[in-house]
Amino acid sequence: MSKSFQDSLQPQAVCELADIMQVVMRVGVLMLQAGTVSFRVEQAMQRVALGLGAERLDAYVTFTGITASVHRGNQHYTQIARVSSVGVDMNRVGAVEFLSLHLPADASPSKLMALLDKIEQIPAVYPLPLVLLAVAIACGAFALLQGGGLVEFVGAAVGAGVGQTVRVYLRSLKLNLVPTTVVCAAIATLLCYLVVQGFAMVGQPTTYAQYGYVSSVLFQVPGAPLVTAALDLIRFDLLSGISRITYALILIFSLAAGIITAGALVNFSIM
Repeated sequence: MSKSFQDSLQPQAVCELADIMQVVMRVGVLMLQAGTVSFRVEQAMQRVALGLGAERLDAYVTFTGITASVHRGNQHYTQIARVSSVGVDMNRVGAVEFLSLHLPADASPSKLMALLDKIEQIPAVYPLPLVLLAVAIACGAFALLQGGGLVEFVGAAVGAGVGQTVRVYLRSLKLNLVPTTVVCAAIATLLCYLVVQGFAMVGQPTTYAQYGYVSSVLFQVPGAPLVTAALDLIRFDLLSGISRITYALILIFSLAAGIITAGALVNFSIM
């Protein structure tokens, strides 16, 4: 029996590849969930696999899943992971990528798993109230940039702040993103409408209310998926890029549906 054939029968070697693959796949999933582009996910996975002793990693990363095979000698181990929840967390992306670039000298699958546990448990950089306030101010400021005034600023800020609060809560329940987007857009638009009507009742009418309505839902515009889709397409990661664009368009249409629903309920138009 040849040595290479004997090696292929060694269960210990296969177990080692399986341990390496568990770490490599977790690196990929964490980065993909955080909203980074496919090629960065592949690069980080490659660095970790080679750092743990693999000779080669073949990885195929899409917007919602990863298929990868790790190789050493004439042995290989393949695993598939599905990513069901995608968001934007550049702090996590940076932490995982830093780890992949600066692996410990005594790196092992168990040690890297522990480090990845710590990364996954890192709290948000900014407290939630501060994020909600920033979202409200940003959307209100956009109403001013469009040509609105104080009425539009307050309306958009109130709508966006409450809409984002509801969005965070619904996302924590792991509800489907499409109805979540529709509901939050409708709530933000309706609140902006009520604020505008309230100003009108106290003698501060406006003819630019549509600027406030549009600005109140901007917190749900999928900017990161559109940017990463462009980057994927430039690198000819066509499946991932097209998937990201499709995802972004679905959210944009859901956003529009929420605005239209709110308009139908109280009989106003954003045109």
